[in-house]
Amino acid sequence: MTIQMRHCVRAAQRGDKIAAEELIKAFKPYLHHQAKKYQRFYQNFDEALSTAYHGAIDCIYQYDLSQSETVTEMMVASVHNHLRRESYSRTCYYQRVEKTIMENDTLTDLPEDLVSEDACPELCYLEDEVRTQLYWALEQLPELQQEFIRLHFIHGYSYKQIAQKYDFRKSTVGDYVKRGLLRMKILLAKK
Repeated sequence: MTIQMRHCVRAAQRGDKIAAEELIKAFKPYLHHQAKKYQRFYQNFDEALSTAYHGAIDCIYQYDLSQSETVTEMMVASVHNHLRRESYSRTCYYQRVEKTIMENDTLTDLPEDLVSEDACPELCYLEDEVRTQLYWALEQLPELQQEFIRLHFIHGYSYKQIAQKYDFRKSTVGDYVKRGLLRMKILLAKK
């Protein structure tokens, strides 16, 4: 088994994906066991399992075939070290967050990286609402104004590029866009 594993490692290191998959499949029960063991440090089991797989992949590609340790010994050590290192860094992070949130029994500002703005449900809802209203107002405009506004603000075209594309003067394109924006503003104010 050990010699067969060494051959699989050699093949995987040379780019054979099937050999790498076979090695991972052989250690799958161990990877699941370790992920369950360290699950409390992660938001869910899949994150812990991902770290375990990362450790296994690192072992496969960094294993030195001339060393005396077996593939199994190196795999166990690599997966364990990855999970331990990652859980330690997560623990330190959450301790910093707790310290930042509560200092001397008073609430302080949350760290900026704790919750991304993309994950905030209220902000997502407001952005969707604004986007819906903007698209509604845009659809109320004449076709040429719609097209110029889309090209300029959504696709990033300059007035000069739009003018060349539609064979207009640059100032004419600017007037269309400004009038369209003014009309959108009026429509949104009425709504």
